[in-house]
Amino acid sequence: MVNCCSVQWSFENFLLCGWDFIVSHANYVWKLKQTLPALSAALQEMTAQRNDVRRQVDLAEQRLLKPFEQVQLWLLKAETMITEAQELVSNGPQQMNNLCLGGCASKSCLSGYKFGKKVAKMLQEISHHKSKGAFEKVAVNQPAASVVVRPVEQAVALESTIQKVWGCIVETDVGIVGLYGLGGVGKTTIL
Repeated sequence: MVNCCSVQWSFENFLLCGWDFIVSHANYVWKLKQTLPALSAALQEMTAQRNDVRRQVDLAEQRLLKPFEQVQLWLLKAETMITEAQELVSNGPQQMNNLCLGGCASKSCLSGYKFGKKVAKMLQEISHHKSKGAFEKVAVNQPAASVVVRPVEQAVALESTIQKVWGCIVETDVGIVGLYGLGGVGKTTIL
């Protein structure tokens, strides 16, 4: 008898687990009237947060700061999620029209279930992604560009010309020194 009771207990657990499974998945359709407006509100909040972070990044870039890669990745993922959520929200009225029996069932069960599941999943993803978007800093100073020191070579062939120009500069009677010649002969090098 103990074994029968054990089997009965397992069968009851099996039925309860099966019922919980069915109800949890049916909630995607039953609660569509609540989750769709919640998704729309979460979408507005996510769009506002994305705009704020993007504005901070733009200001940082104007100050010649380099945005963190995690901020750039967050913005890219937020953009993708916003696009997907906007599509779900725009398809919402059509899916709501397919509901029957007071919103407890859908005329097309499979499509209503899939849509409700997408809405619930997107709502959860947006909520999770919004919590990751609270950045203290969005950018950091860029490392200074490396300066290549070029070796200074003394002009060998222009030594006499350099001495003439230097003599004019040192002389007090000369006010202006003019250098002229064809392009590429070394006027800048002399200076």
